[in-house]
Amino acid sequence: MQDKFLKQAFLLSFLLFANYFFSQTKKLNLIIVNDREISKSVYDFKITPTNGSLKESITGKYIPGDLILDSKDFDKLLSIDTKDFEVSFTTISTVNKDLVKDFKYVVTIPKVYFNSEYLIVNIFNMYNKISQKKYSKLIKNNKEYYVVIETPNSMKFD
Repeated sequence: MQDKFLKQAFLLSFLLFANYFFSQTKKLNLIIVNDREISKSVYDFKITPTNGSLKESITGKYIPGDLILDSKDFDKLLSIDTKDFEVSFTTISTVNKDLVKDFKYVVTIPKVYFNSEYLIVNIFNMYNKISQKKYSKLIKNNKEYYVVIETPNSMKFD
């Protein structure tokens, strides 16, 4: 009986370690800052080329400080003939002390930014009075938010 348990435990351990060693991922240093706070609840993260041969989205997993992509997807991302990508994601944010809400964002990020040491996406929502005062005149396309993207070498204002 104990011999059977040891075999099962060994097989399970082998499968877990094999999955860990054979799954290759690429981590990008990415921080999403939403109204001056690091977003901790980000889901449904998708990267889509604005134009090019790839029509399907690449799905990633965001953990504060890291964007995790499969190595195949990251290589595909860099090989696509496009200058910009549309990055879409949903965050859970506190609007006020009585309201927590999901917000869907779509941000255009240049392809060269994905090779940077780090990438910071600053989102300023217009429901926030401070952000509204500073950025409301800069918003295009009637969005409810303004985006500033920072890398070590440059900044992009949306």
